[in-house]
Amino acid sequence: MRYTLLILLLTIVGYQQPSPIQGTYYTDYGKPGTDKPYQCLQIHYVNNNILYFYMEVGRGAPDYNSGALYGKLTFNKRSSNYEYLPKDTIDDCKLVFVKHKNTIIIHTANGQCGFGYGVFADGTYILKTKANPIYFYSRTGKKIYFNKTSPKDFSE
Repeated sequence: MRYTLLILLLTIVGYQQPSPIQGTYYTDYGKPGTDKPYQCLQIHYVNNNILYFYMEVGRGAPDYNSGALYGKLTFNKRSSNYEYLPKDTIDDCKLVFVKHKNTIIIHTANGQCGFGYGVFADGTYILKTKANPIYFYSRTGKKIYFNKTSPKDFSE
């Protein structure tokens, strides 16, 4: 009986519950359509700890390179961070999402993640709204609902 309680206690104490990170985040640079660099991130809570995200990043003037990514986040119990690691990439892309107060810090842990030349997801994204985003606009202007289109079913 004592060993069962000890194992149960260690399991409860050792498990770190993911922090709620759904919402809309921006960097303080600029907005799409301006000359300044921009980074926008939307994280949608689906259910049962399934999280989808959409990010759009741009380098700004003078070349205006930009990119977008729609994917699924996985919670890493060991590091207590979220990760994006697509299964079908040849570029060995891995992004790590770290929740810190009212920000998400993203860094590229591995490979290239398919953005334009000189465009990276890395940065500190500041929470603008905690509301669970329902949809996003793709780069072609289509309104995409998170609950209706999973990242694996998305195409432009």
